[in-house]
Amino acid sequence: MLMLPKHLKIALGCGLGLIFSVLFGWVIFPTVVKSQLRKEMALSKKTDVRKMWEVIPFALDFKVYLFNYTNVDDIQKGAIPIVKEVGPFYFEEWKEKVEIEDHEDTDTVTYKRRDTFHFRPDLSGPGLTGDEMITMPHPLLFGMVNKLHKTKPSMLNMVSKAINAIFENPPTYFLTVKAIDILFNGVLVNCDKTEFAPKAVCTGLKKEAADSFIIKPNNQLWFSLFAPRNGTINPHVITVQRGIRNVMDVGKVVAIDGKEEQGPWTGQCKLFEGTDATVFPPFLTENDRLASFSADLCRTFKPWYQKKTYYRGIATNRYIVNIGDFANDPDLQCYCSPPGSCPLKGLMDVEECVGVPFAVSLPHFYDADPSLHDGVKGLTPDVNEHEIYIDFEPISGTPMVAKQRVQFNVVLLKTDKIEQCKELPNTLAPLFWIEEGLALNKTFVNMLKYQLFIPKRVVGILRWLMVSFCVFGILGGMIYHFKDNIMRFADSPGSASTTKVNPDDGMIQNLGPTKIES
Repeated sequence: MLMLPKHLKIALGCGLGLIFSVLFGWVIFPTVVKSQLRKEMALSKKTDVRKMWEVIPFALDFKVYLFNYTNVDDIQKGAIPIVKEVGPFYFEEWKEKVEIEDHEDTDTVTYKRRDTFHFRPDLSGPGLTGDEMITMPHPLLFGMVNKLHKTKPSMLNMVSKAINAIFENPPTYFLTVKAIDILFNGVLVNCDKTEFAPKAVCTGLKKEAADSFIIKPNNQLWFSLFAPRNGTINPHVITVQRGIRNVMDVGKVVAIDGKEEQGPWTGQCKLFEGTDATVFPPFLTENDRLASFSADLCRTFKPWYQKKTYYRGIATNRYIVNIGDFANDPDLQCYCSPPGSCPLKGLMDVEECVGVPFAVSLPHFYDADPSLHDGVKGLTPDVNEHEIYIDFEPISGTPMVAKQRVQFNVVLLKTDKIEQCKELPNTLAPLFWIEEGLALNKTFVNMLKYQLFIPKRVVGILRWLMVSFCVFGILGGMIYHFKDNIMRFADSPGSASTTKVNPDDGMIQNLGPTKIES
């Protein structure tokens, strides 16, 4: 090699550089990035992902939209309900995991959840303060009546008497209350009664629906939609995989309360599938079908890829999900309770999960059976406002933007056994819907850019520069080395065929003046 001329040494060096550039740019660097991501995306105590997984360092958007019923008197006579959406009522939602324990032998971690809410009138809908009066079906009363109607209809007369005593003979089972009271402050349920019926009902409420009340002295129960979970520790213990051994398993739910199957459902629906929805595996492709388990709804959701999107200059993949059509999807029929009795498209009965006969849907019955819209006036489903979607950065599996939306509905039960329900329209009526939103702020987007994308982009540019430089170096060295052969080839008689034309003398003579006859 030392005896080679300088130009060949340069060409040889460029050849070696070309091999190195290809190996480093297309093999070594991607391998190193994937190896590092496998370490960083696992729920090891040393990683930043673990810290964010334990305590999300920023507030999520928690928006609540209530439905105000404007024709209660007519509804009491069987008319179709007319509703008007009021919202959003905006809350900051701070999420953290507590009582965390790692289990090295199974590569799992257990935890409990704690959510804390702070009302932000300044970020709520125009002019909303929380003091707005809302008229809506009483979630507690209709929930209790519907449940008994299904399980113990013979007790409805007794419960009706108890309700009249506790709520002082309400003319309807509709509630008119300040928005902030039904959401968090609470509505009084006066259980300071000595009669048998109200006392029995109150005892049952405290036993069956304790997580819906704040219990105060003198047997005073305060019912609200969210107060009992505000700042309190959810008692359920969730076990997920850490992903240290296999990062593709990171966050997958293994058990809840030590049970590896959930009780309410049958067949495949008993299994825990997917992550806990706070962390996802890296290296996502368009063909990957994600799965996340919702402990609040006791079911797995499987979003599917929709399209390419961008967030703050970062390419993302959008995934969407819906409630599903249980009757026509074999994979979902095991959620039907009782078996074979499936709800309409876009509905899920969550009584087996939450203990109350509510049905969940997307807001305004978006993507649901059209007949549901016939039972309520005032709903305006919109894909942009009511769809569930998540935008993932595919390499790291980081959710950049997410909108999780769900609506809770109750049947306005018609029954002769309760005076206030004798002429109700027996229709499914919306109570409220929530949107839990995530959007990574500039700080965390920049962190992702500097730690992953800028190095990746720099290497991507450098590898092509190095390849181009090496290719030109090789070509230059080869051309210089064979320049004499190239020149001889260029000057050889056969290298460029030229023909000398000798005009025929006769032709020249014939090219004289030509007479043009008219």
